[in-house]
Amino acid sequence: MPIHDIGIVIVNYNVRHFLVRCLQSIRNSQTGSLKIGVWVVDNASVDGSSSLISRDFPEVHLIANDTNLGFSAANNQAIKQMDTEYILLLNPDTILEEDTLQKCYNFMAGHPQAGAVGVRMIDGTGRFLPESKRQIPRIWNSFCKLTFLSGLFPGSRIFSGYNLGYLPEFETHEVEVLCGAFMFIRSSVLKETGLLDEAFFMYGEDIDLSYRILKAGHKIYYYPETSIIHYKGESTKKGSLSYVRTFYGAMDIYVNKHFGQGNARLFARVIKSAIWFRALLSGLSRIIKSWVNPLIDLGLIWLSLSFIKHGWAAYHFGNRDYYEGTAINGMLGLYAAVWVFFLWLLGQYDFKGGPIRTLSATIAGTLSLLIVYALLPEGLRTSRMMILLGFVAAFIVPVATRFLTGVFFGSGRNPMSTSPIAIVAGKTGSEKLTNVIRKAGMPAPEIHYISPTDGENDPYFSGTVSDLPAIARSLGIGEIIYSSEDLPMKKIIRSMTSMQNMVTFRIGGDESLSVIGSHGRNLPGELYSLDITYRISDTVLMRLKRLSDIMVSLIALPLSPVLFVVGGLKTTVFNNIFNVFLGKTTWVGYGGEKSDYSFLPPLPRAVIPFPMTGILLHYVHDHFKNENIRYARDYKVFSDLWTILTHLHQMSNRVK
Repeated sequence: MPIHDIGIVIVNYNVRHFLVRCLQSIRNSQTGSLKIGVWVVDNASVDGSSSLISRDFPEVHLIANDTNLGFSAANNQAIKQMDTEYILLLNPDTILEEDTLQKCYNFMAGHPQAGAVGVRMIDGTGRFLPESKRQIPRIWNSFCKLTFLSGLFPGSRIFSGYNLGYLPEFETHEVEVLCGAFMFIRSSVLKETGLLDEAFFMYGEDIDLSYRILKAGHKIYYYPETSIIHYKGESTKKGSLSYVRTFYGAMDIYVNKHFGQGNARLFARVIKSAIWFRALLSGLSRIIKSWVNPLIDLGLIWLSLSFIKHGWAAYHFGNRDYYEGTAINGMLGLYAAVWVFFLWLLGQYDFKGGPIRTLSATIAGTLSLLIVYALLPEGLRTSRMMILLGFVAAFIVPVATRFLTGVFFGSGRNPMSTSPIAIVAGKTGSEKLTNVIRKAGMPAPEIHYISPTDGENDPYFSGTVSDLPAIARSLGIGEIIYSSEDLPMKKIIRSMTSMQNMVTFRIGGDESLSVIGSHGRNLPGELYSLDITYRISDTVLMRLKRLSDIMVSLIALPLSPVLFVVGGLKTTVFNNIFNVFLGKTTWVGYGGEKSDYSFLPPLPRAVIPFPMTGILLHYVHDHFKNENIRYARDYKVFSDLWTILTHLHQMSNRVK
């Protein structure tokens, strides 16, 4: 007899807060007498996942890898340790309903011909994920998928074969491919087909395994009697070019493996060509999306400066064409580029950019321009007043373009809006979640509390969970936060689905003191937490740190002979200057053993370890760990610069 009825494998990589929610949903599962075993394989995360699991989930079997082995190899590590009737391959950015495990077990027990089963999945916005049920890639359905025909005709039997869009969402069906986020497999079938193919580092392994299950004569089912939330892409950064390369590379491996011989070679060539064409389009699309707003702002600021130029010339010199024949248009372009550079540097084009950040960036850009202006030759100067008037344009333009982009191309809501929030929880849960979002700095002009219990008449609540659609419409709710302590996950998922994309959602509660959610299926997940907040993980501060590293390296290069003497005649100072400039190392960062900082936001190896910059007669226990935490938590760019200035002799350190 197997030791466990169900063995669950979760491969984790730097998504500890999503992992906590996933493990908590497993812990809350109603499984009766079933024996459940859980294995988490951590692929060298640096966010403290391993220590958190050991502390808060002692029942979990933890495999902590020193390197990222990839999805397939990590799953195989755990599967080889199991003695179980069924194996569930589960993503860390998923949340199960309370009956998911029991229902899948019962379904498989009642369908002995089934080799594997998958369930209905929704994303963090409450929308059904079409990859819950799929076909094996063939020449026609792959062509439709890769040429977007399946997206244009999602319910067509002819065009939507890849994701079986013509099959009803809430009916059980035989399918051919399961999504790797949730694959409930009979252990005996895995012994027959073999484990996951480790040639697939990430992506494609689910299609390959499903194909082998079918070839072995077993059936695969889509079973929508239970649902899960899959924060699609949160652990894999789907918007990055590395995702495009990894995903389409995996599809290339799949085609070579199964369709590269004999009569299927034409199919392989067609699909491979389409895959790489789609990869090129995806890569270009991501580059364009990341640059479109800065380029629009650059053009509009430059155009605004051109109007200001004519207006100022007419007012100050009495001649609208005063600047004709000068190099002023090029200078105005440089002015606009400086403002856009500071807008980018200080986070205007990040998801959390806002008017205050815009104002800070334009002020910084204006001050920089005024300083440089004083050093310019007379022939290249325009007017200080034009810079000051341009400051107004440099502020108004990005605010306006961000607003219009959010209205016309976003989710339909102004990305800078602070719509009311609804918290669905009991009184205690409501206070806890309010504390989380307030301390995390989550903007909200007002919060409405919704009772998780129907029939509640307490005036503390604005209504009950069953009335949420009507409440959201009447009160203009923009976001709903559910407490998983006060509502079962099944009820939360049903509520999310019923809202029909009217609002965005987050889920909080339990012991983790965090709130997770997603604004869209292609956007990264978001987290608000009362855990330690590390300033060094802020995107803007990381950019400033990188910029300061480059500037210090440029200054250090001509001074390298002096630094060579100050550092004790060590030639390593020259290597350090070039390595920091190239981003291979950083001037100031973590120190001590790897265990003293592996749980912190990642940084390049440091030339000057921060924990070693203090003067101590002896080091107390956990000194290095505590100093690294302090450095990451309280990080300031000026602190780095001061550390370098006061430790010039350490710029020759040998980087370990």
